[in-house]
Amino acid sequence: MADTAGGAHSVLRFDSTEMAPEEGFRLWRDQFSPIFDVSIPDGGAVGSFCGALETYHLGSVLLGRCTSVTQTFRRDRRVLARSGLDHYLVQLQNRGGSRGTMGAREVAVGTGDVCILDLAQSVHTVDHDVDCMTLCLPRDMLAPLVTEPDGLHGLVLSGGSPVGAMLAGHIRSLFRVVDSLSAREARTVARGTAAFIAGCLGPTVDALDLVRPEVQASRMSAIKRYIDAHLGNPRFGAADIMQAFGVSRPTLYRMFEPMGGVAAYILQRRLSHGLADLMSSQHHRVADIAHRRGFSSEAAFSRAFRNTFGMAPRDARTSGQRVNTPATGIADTFKRWFHELAVP
Repeated sequence: MADTAGGAHSVLRFDSTEMAPEEGFRLWRDQFSPIFDVSIPDGGAVGSFCGALETYHLGSVLLGRCTSVTQTFRRDRRVLARSGLDHYLVQLQNRGGSRGTMGAREVAVGTGDVCILDLAQSVHTVDHDVDCMTLCLPRDMLAPLVTEPDGLHGLVLSGGSPVGAMLAGHIRSLFRVVDSLSAREARTVARGTAAFIAGCLGPTVDALDLVRPEVQASRMSAIKRYIDAHLGNPRFGAADIMQAFGVSRPTLYRMFEPMGGVAAYILQRRLSHGLADLMSSQHHRVADIAHRRGFSSEAAFSRAFRNTFGMAPRDARTSGQRVNTPATGIADTFKRWFHELAVP
């Protein structure tokens, strides 16, 4: 199932052809678990399942191709919380199509189109006759190069448009040559790819009403940084942001509406940081982490943590120990690769 080779880059392969369909789907679902919950839509049969995945680790980006039967991909609040991923997927629909919602946006992706997914936001799509090529980039690699980094989620570039055709051609070209790239060439290609993607997205993003007219991307980014810097204050909330940035309550609420509201976003950031603390250190008490991340008590932290992650903080710490050991399963390898991506 997993083939991680040395040399210029590592490659991860999975193919269910020689497996019983039920076993193949179980393993397929497990390997996607760091990113999506995968299921067969109503009326579909697991008994007809087949799927193949090939993913290359190029240092700062992942390049993958996925082929499979019709299925549902869901990334809801629980998946967002447990995965801790904050990346962009740039996905070429090589064959088939995808329809559903990405954040608050309704999407319909056809053969030849390119779609942008922000893994910090929700996804619920049904993908038919799956054959897609995907580039995965860390947020810090692409976000500084575009004007609306939080508005890319669900953006579809038609394969019939000039920029869509150029980006699709670039992804296909990478796949044709990836096996022959040296380590140095792979690093160079990775750096150039982010700039190329940003160049293709630039005019498209500028032409779309991705946010309310009064909301500028620079202000949103500054507010998010401000929130992260004040998570340790248990009394921190919307009023502090309004005062610091001179925005009205309705404007602030409109800005954070796609993320469930400003209070929900602050809670999500506190819990995400708390989860990272638990998984990175075995020496800090849960009560200390709760206080550090702005919760009034360990009990309040534990209640919110269990509601979001479906487990107690101490259980998450145990899970973190397993994640940090050398990966032996395909899902662990996949997740580890996401977290290893380095911004050049």
